[in-house]
Amino acid sequence: MLLTISLVLIGAAALYMGGNWLVQGSSSFALRHGVSKLVVGLTIVAFGTSAPELFISSIAALKGSTSIAIGNIVGSNIANIALILGSAALINPPRVLTPTIRVQIPFAIIITGLFLLLTLNGKLAEIDSVILLACFILFTSYCIWSAREKGKIKVEVESILPSAAKDVIYIIIGLVGLTAGSEIFVRGSIRLAEFFGVSEFMIGLSVVALGTSLPELATSIVAAAKHESEIVVGNVIGSCIFNILLVMGVVGIIKPIYKPDMSIILDMGVMLGLTILLLPMFYSGRRLSRAEGVALLTIYVAYITYISIRG
Repeated sequence: MLLTISLVLIGAAALYMGGNWLVQGSSSFALRHGVSKLVVGLTIVAFGTSAPELFISSIAALKGSTSIAIGNIVGSNIANIALILGSAALINPPRVLTPTIRVQIPFAIIITGLFLLLTLNGKLAEIDSVILLACFILFTSYCIWSAREKGKIKVEVESILPSAAKDVIYIIIGLVGLTAGSEIFVRGSIRLAEFFGVSEFMIGLSVVALGTSLPELATSIVAAAKHESEIVVGNVIGSCIFNILLVMGVVGIIKPIYKPDMSIILDMGVMLGLTILLLPMFYSGRRLSRAEGVALLTIYVAYITYISIRG
């Protein structure tokens, strides 16, 4: 049991560090070679936030543990909204800009509903994954076009490394960290499921999802403390969209996901319900209040309690 827990913790640490190194190296390399900060922010940095989910789900799918893959995404999105936004609201109620209410949140609702519809038959086939990836390309293209139109070319890159060689080294180390961390984390998660006698899907919804959401949680808490509302909300909404369109799109291409247990529909319903809930919460006063943050955290605790009992 101690070895299993160690595998999960080591894997989570490798995922976190690997993701950071990949973003830092890739951002610096791209900027050094003339790629605009806008494109870096909307592609490389955005990809970095969903890299743990992508690698974990891909490795799990290749190992035949597709239940962990889809459970990871559903659980991560639930954690993003209920746990992360709820925690951020307690620290400093985040405000939201009008474009987020009019475009990003409605789009997140639409693609979450689409994801639910595509999996109603108990599987995510190749054609479903192609649809998700096509939506991802369209959304990314829109974000780049919109930002250029409004002149919002702003992204924070922690540091520009002194040489291109170091950029490449960071990228390689990041990819190795993500790959190795995913392998170790998935192996530990499977053993954890076997030890407690619960389904891999439940482990994906809880332990794996929480592990891959830790970078977003840390980023959002720090951003909330610094009164960076845009980063808090953008981090959560963007991660939810990337998880469904990019991660599930790629995973479904690698290996079609079959989930005969239709209990997944209930969990996806919770994910969709929370996403829809964001609209009235932010629309009233353009701010997520502390009371609403408490409500979101209560929902998350109740949900985790429920799936733990369900097993």
